Amino acid sequence: MDSKFGISREEFQHAIEEAGSAWTRKREFFKYDRKGQLQINLVYDTRQEITQQAIAIRAGISAKIKEADLIEDSISPLRKNFGALEASYSDHVTSYERDQDSYNKRAKNWNTAGGVSETEFQTLSKERQSLQKQLASLKQEKLELNRSTDELNQLIEQHNALLARASAEASALNNSGASVQFERGRHVKEGGEEWIDIFQFEDKANLLVTLAHELGHALGIGHNANPASIMSPLIHTDHLALTAEDEAGLKDACSLN
Repeated sequence: MDSKFGISREEFQHAIEEAGSAWTRKREFFKYDRKGQLQINLVYDTRQEITQQAIAIRAGISAKIKEADLIEDSISPLRKNFGALEASYSDHVTSYERDQDSYNKRAKNWNTAGGVSETEFQTLSKERQSLQKQLASLKQEKLELNRSTDELNQLIEQHNALLARASAEASALNNSGASVQFERGRHVKEGGEEWIDIFQFEDKANLLVTLAHELGHALGIGHNANPASIMSPLIHTDHLALTAEDEAGLKDACSLN
């Protein structure tokens, strides 16, 4: 065993036992024995190294997409808030401009007439003060609107940057050759010795099917043409279940009725 696979001896033993049980029908073909004739090895080389790198990259891509999704969820209420602020600001600007225009016209008319009465002067003064307050309020609303705009744009930029990075990493991964299926394992019978080498797997399900495939060879079962089979030349399944073709191969190899 090589520890760089990140699996303990006990976990590997349990995986072997589980994979071997897939072939159990009328009799048990495999039983663990430290002194058994069939040795099974975990052999670490560039195949598993590339696989682990690909797993890490895919995890990073997934994390970026998840983070982008969370940002997108927060953008929606911000957009609604921004829309409400923008509409409110627009209404208040319209109201201010209308009041300002009315004030200017009345002030101009009184100036043209040669002056204003004390009562009208007080009225115009109150209107001017009100307009000043409206203007100050509009300035605050504008600042809030600008802050909301900046926050929204910043989140959109973060969201788009994360998706762009995820897309670039996915493209690089696809072009790296990491998606090419390696020889995951092999069964060897040579010079009176017999062993299985496992070179590469992505997860437990992947390991179980690879082990079951090589254990099938140890039973004398050859490949079959069903891509869903454990004994397909290239392993396409992660399901530890025999197909009819696997069952037929087992029956022929082990003279089962």
